[in-house]
Order: sequence, then C-alpha cells, then structure tokens
Amino acid sequence: MFLATGSIMAAVANHSAAPPVTQAEKWAVTATLPPEVTARLLADVDVIARRMTRRIAAELVLPSQFRSVGYLRLVTSACRDALRTLVRLLRDGRGLRTADLQRLGSMGSQQAEMGVPLEVLLAAYRLAARVVWRELIGESAVVESLPQATVIAVTGQVLEYLDEISGAVGSAYLETRERLMRRRDLDRDRILVRLVAGDASPELRRLAAAADLDLQPPYLVLAFAVASAAAEGVVERRLRGRGVLLVVDRPGTWIALVPGRDSVPRVLDEAERSLPEANSVRWGIGPVAVTLEEIADSARRAREALSVGRRLDPTVRAWDDGAVGIFATLATDPEAMNRYVARMLGSVLALPLVRSTALLDTLEALLATASLNDAAVALGLHRHTVVYRSRRLGDLGIDLDAPAARHRLWLALQCRRLLAIAPALAAPTGGGIAR
Repeated sequence: MFLATGSIMAAVANHSAAPPVTQAEKWAVTATLPPEVTARLLADVDVIARRMTRRIAAELVLPSQFRSVGYLRLVTSACRDALRTLVRLLRDGRGLRTADLQRLGSMGSQQAEMGVPLEVLLAAYRLAARVVWRELIGESAVVESLPQATVIAVTGQVLEYLDEISGAVGSAYLETRERLMRRRDLDRDRILVRLVAGDASPELRRLAAAADLDLQPPYLVLAFAVASAAAEGVVERRLRGRGVLLVVDRPGTWIALVPGRDSVPRVLDEAERSLPEANSVRWGIGPVAVTLEEIADSARRAREALSVGRRLDPTVRAWDDGAVGIFATLATDPEAMNRYVARMLGSVLALPLVRSTALLDTLEALLATASLNDAAVALGLHRHTVVYRSRRLGDLGIDLDAPAARHRLWLALQCRRLLAIAPALAAPTGGGIAR
C-alpha cells in the first residue's frame, strides 16, 4: 500500500504479456533474492538507512523539535533495523515472527511518547517504503538482474512485510497515545482537585504547565448534578467541547470552571441542549473567580448554592450563591434551625403525619399567594377546604394576619427544608435562575 505503485503495475503488465508459465514453474518461483543481491544490501544497510533519513528530513514537514541530530539518529536506527530485517526475511524466505513485529513496532510507541504527529509518522513510512523498493527491487529489475516472476513474488513479500510493520507501528502508536492521554487526564484531574481544594501554589502551576493544562482566570465557577449517566455524558462532552475545565467534586456532583465571564443562561443552555432527558440537570452558581486563589471559595459557594437550592425548591433549574448564600449559613447550625422550627411550627408538627402534612402544605400556599382563592387553586382544593384548614392553623396558634409573623413562618418552612435530605431532581416549574 505504500510502494511506488506505478513500478509494480508496470512489472505486472510486463509479466502478463510474457509467455505463459506452467503451474510447475509458478510453484518453483520463490520470494527470495539472489545471494549476491542480499549480500550487497546487507553490506549497504547503514548507507541506505542514512539515505532514507535524509529523504525523510528533506521531504517531510517535520516540527522543529524533530530536526535535532539526536532524533534523526533515532530515525536512522529504526530504518536500519527494519531494512536489515526485511533483507534477511527475503534471503531466508520466511515471514515475520512475533518478536520481529514487537521490536519493530516499538518505534510507534517511541514516536507517540515523543509527541510525533501520527500523520508525520505514516508519511515517513510511505517515503521510506519508496526508498526500500528502489534499493531492493527497482534497480535490479531495471537491469534485468531479476526475473519478472521473482520481481512479482518478492513484491508481494515486500508489500506484506510493509503492511505488517506499518500495522504494528500504528497499533503501538495508538495504544501508547491512548495510555498517555489517560495518564494526562488523570494528572489534570488531580491538579484540578487540588485547585478546587485551595491549592494555588507555584508547584501546582508548574504541574499544570507540564500537563498542558492552561490555567487562565477569570473563571465562572459552577456546581452541577445530573439525574442519569446518559445525561451526564452529554453535559460533560458539551462543556469540555467549549473549553470548560471539569472535575468530579463528590459522587453525583461536578465542579465546572468556565473560562471568561460568559452569560450564565447561555452556558447552561448550551450544556443542556439535546439532552436525552429534559430538565435533568441542577446548577449552583458561584462568584466569578478572578484569580486561581479565589477558585476554591467560589467552588465552595457554588456547591452550597446547589445543595441548599435543591432542598429549598428542587423544581428550580439553577440557584445563585447570591440568592441562597444566607441559607447556606443557616444550614451550618442545624440545632438552631431545629429549635426555630419547633418554636414556630411545633403545634402543627405534633399532629399525625397526614394531618400535619396537609396543614403545612396549606400554610405554604397561603404564604405564597395573595388570597384564599389563589391558595385553593394552587393546591387544587375547594375554597371551603382551605378556609377550614386556615381556621385550624389559627386554632393551633399559627398567626397568618401579621406581616412579621408571615415572614417568620416562611423562614421556618425554609429551615425545615434545609434540615431534610437533599431531594432527587424534580422537573422545574420554570426555566429561570433563582437569584
């Protein structure tokens, strides 16, 4: 596949025009070179390998770091090994052995570790193959030192050899590159975990540079949770595709560092576009981190906004730290919240669960609406039922008339939510961002 196909096709055409060859003669043809040809080639292996290297250096566009003397010596060594192996195979009439393939294919691993682009590596093998063809077969065939049948047979062997070698080199290259990419991704994950935890030291910056992790604040810092693995994969790919740095913060929660100061709704819309499940992501929005040192605090506040917001109202798509930060502070003292809830709602909570739940739902609807009629509509109940429950709340000492009392009751309901375990994701009632 890499040889000068014009020469091969001409040889095949000449062979087809020659007098018919008997079956016995066909069987007698072997894919071996005459002893004098192999002796000359083995004696000139070093010269030919250097010639191949010069052609590669002259005709391929190599990145500057791969034009050093040391790298070109490595190329010469690989050419020498591959050429010597091929000549010996043609002399002995045997195929490549596993050890040969492993040894020659290791060049692919070396090139991947050195960062040589795959297209450059394959172009070098194509160019080297043309040199091999001319040295092994082309010149000898031109002066008719080889019978056409031998040319055809040897050509088949050379093609097979080069296919096997290029396949081994390509496989080793891809396997090594995949391993290096996995290792690089693990290194980046470790760096981001340390950064989110508060490490912005010179050592971490050096490790980031070594891992090709370009840390350039400012960053919009987000925390998010996804309902399913399928949706999580979509969101991860979309965010990474726009240059967002991601790190798994804890089971089910990610931290995202969005470069620049992009519009929050636009970032969320792009991440959620074409999700397999609608409304399956919840977001916590932290402050913009202007420096690397600010990232840890922004991540903490985004994480708290997500956690607290989901407890306050799991139907809301995104919660901003500025809107729920005060509740995060409350959540740090659950004992105080328990006392407050007991003081404000204790008489209702002391009832059997079914009755207390109905009254608490009614209380919340009355606090969130402007009238009994609106509360009835929100609850899906008859107005008389809401009137009865309102009176029952009054009998239990729940004052709904004084504005200050209504505020205290609303706060007690929020504290009760904060004391509960974070709920599963629920379908949002609207697409806005709570602020």
